[in-house]
Formats: sequence, C-alpha cells, structure tokens
Amino acid sequence: MIETRFDISSAAVGSNSAVSSNASGALAQQAELIAFAHHVARLISLLGPAGAGAIVETLFDGSGAPRGWLPGAAASELQTIVRFVDGTSGPRVYFRLKSRGRLQADLSVRLLRKTLLERHQRDAAFAARLARVAELMGRLGATGQVRAENEFDVALAAADVAWRSDPGGDEAVAAELECPACGYTGKRFDLRVWPSEAAVLRRCGRCGAGIWSRTAHSPRSIRADVWAAMEATRAELGGAASSTAPEVAASRALLSELKRVFDENDWPYSQVDGAPVLVSELSGPEGRWDFYAQAVEEKDLVLLYSIAPERVPEERRLDVSEFLTKANYGLADGNFELDFDDGEVRYKTVLHVQGDALDALLVRRLVRSNGTALETYLPSIHSVMTARVS
Repeated sequence: MIETRFDISSAAVGSNSAVSSNASGALAQQAELIAFAHHVARLISLLGPAGAGAIVETLFDGSGAPRGWLPGAAASELQTIVRFVDGTSGPRVYFRLKSRGRLQADLSVRLLRKTLLERHQRDAAFAARLARVAELMGRLGATGQVRAENEFDVALAAADVAWRSDPGGDEAVAAELECPACGYTGKRFDLRVWPSEAAVLRRCGRCGAGIWSRTAHSPRSIRADVWAAMEATRAELGGAASSTAPEVAASRALLSELKRVFDENDWPYSQVDGAPVLVSELSGPEGRWDFYAQAVEEKDLVLLYSIAPERVPEERRLDVSEFLTKANYGLADGNFELDFDDGEVRYKTVLHVQGDALDALLVRRLVRSNGTALETYLPSIHSVMTARVS
C-alpha cells in the first residue's frame, strides 16, 4: 500500500509545507498527482462552488508562487493523508484531511504546488503533468463539477489524463492478460494510472471494460457502473479517442440493436461510458436488483446479468458456492456465478444472436426468465448466507 502525506502550516512568521511518500520513482509521482488532485477536490467540495473561487484562481495561476501571509490572520495547520488500497474488487483510496485553525484553502494549494515542483525540480515532465492536473481541476471546479461523491473519480481522471499527456508515460502492456468481460487476449489494453507495485488498472481495447489485475490473482472486471463513473470524467477531460478499434466499432452495432430493444420494451437504462453495456433494474416480490446487458459483437452474443442485492459474507462463500453448483445442475437456460473475492452472486443468460437484428420479443422473454431465476433462488441463497439451512 502506497501512502502520500501533505503537512501544511501557516503562521505570521511564514508558511511551510512538506510532502512525504513511502514510494519512489514513477509510482511516487503518480501518487502525488492523485493526492494533490484529491486534496483540491476535497477543498472545493467543502467550500462549495460559491466559495471555491480563490482555489480555482490559484489553480489557473501557473506561477506556483505562494502569496504573502495575511496580516492578523490566525495560525493554521492542514494535514492530508492519502492511502492507495489494492482492493479485491478494484482500486480504493483512503483519504483524510484534518485542519486546525482557519482553513487557508487557496494558500494550501499554492504551497503544495510549490513544494511538489521543488521536490521534482529536475523533472520537466512532472512539472508539466502537475500544471495539467491543476488546469483540469481548475476547469472542473470552475464549472461546479466537483462534488463530495465524485472526489476520487475526478482526482484519478485528472491525474491519468495528465500522466498520459506525456508520450513517455505509457508502460509496457502486461503479457498474457485476458479480459474477463469479453475474453480478449490481444495487445490493446490501455493503462490507467494507479500507484501500486502489486496491481494494475487497465481498459480493454475491445469491449471497453475496466480490468483490475493484482499479482497472484486472476484479472477481474470492475463493476460496470463503478467503471462508468471512473471513465466518464476522464473522457470529458481527455476528449474522445482519436481512433476507434474495429472490434469496438462493431460492438456498437449490436449495442445499438440492444438499445432499440430496450426502447421498444419501454425499459429505462443507462449506458456505461466506453463499454457496450446497458445498466437497468429489475424488481419483483423479493425486492429490486441491478440488471446488466452486454453486447459482445465478436462472438455474436448478448450477456444478461441479474445481480443479487446482497453480497455473501466471506465465511459463507463455500456453502453458497456448493448450493449454487447444485442449483446450476438443474438449470437449462442460464447459470449462477459467485465471485469469491467480493461475494457477488449473479445469474447469467446468454443470447446467441442470429443475423443483424435482435428480436425484441425474444429478448423480453429472456430478461423475464433471467430475473425470475434469480428471484426464485434468492430466499434459498439468503438462507444459506445466514446459515439457517445446512
């Protein structure tokens, strides 16, 4: 786990800031860029759009020189700790900002920027990336797009776009990587910035899914809705890709058919940015649950998933796995899947597409049977989860 820490103090006699990290080289720089962006995002969300004007002005000021101490202002201290956690289901961040005295928000941003530039004073590429992060965060802050619920997303997106702005920032593609979503094993796996020696965050060049690969673990897909949130801001900041892979373009044809079918059946949905996935919701007597539909053009498939609303506790996953294995033996039109890393249970139905068009009636029947299968087994799954059934 990589940790980056900012310590900022201001008093009548002067102002100081210090940056520390338990990493080095490129990983330390990536962590510092994300931490700086997250520090800015937290301050903006605390102050709100109306109160963040001074921070935005500071971010667009490229000098990096701190303003003089305000006469009569009280002393203040500000500490930021950012820890980058390689979670089982995807990258996570622990962020804490602790202040004492008056919150000197814009001053802290200026001091941090100056300290980071001095820390890497011989690295022109880092200086350019830091300026880019400041510009992007300033743009988001000026347009009111930074909120408490998306601080991590905007910080990661700004740092990633800034890091990729240098042609030398890309690393070699990992060997023998397979996309868990579509099975792609080619060489188009775009890196996303994540400071870790044990985990890599990538985007599949075929289906656009987010891939989380940890050492000694099989690659896994990041949940479609979570990945969409992470990618949406990055796409806005970085602009649309200059070229589109043929596989992705082809997937969009099947995705368009899938959208048409959803529209014809009056099903509300949202699209995952950068991936051929539609997200919706199903409901019944047992409650409500998430529903995903994914177009896999290269295999002429549509994958339908109903996601159980409860995660299986770690100590009950073997029992639930045994129950689902027995249940699958008698199922003809789909199967249950259990993610042993995070306890997610889902029911999958596969539609083999014939020709260029989707049959709206057929899809409606499959969606209904998919949701019915999950709902039928939900009480039993819950019973096994809570150990009420042997």
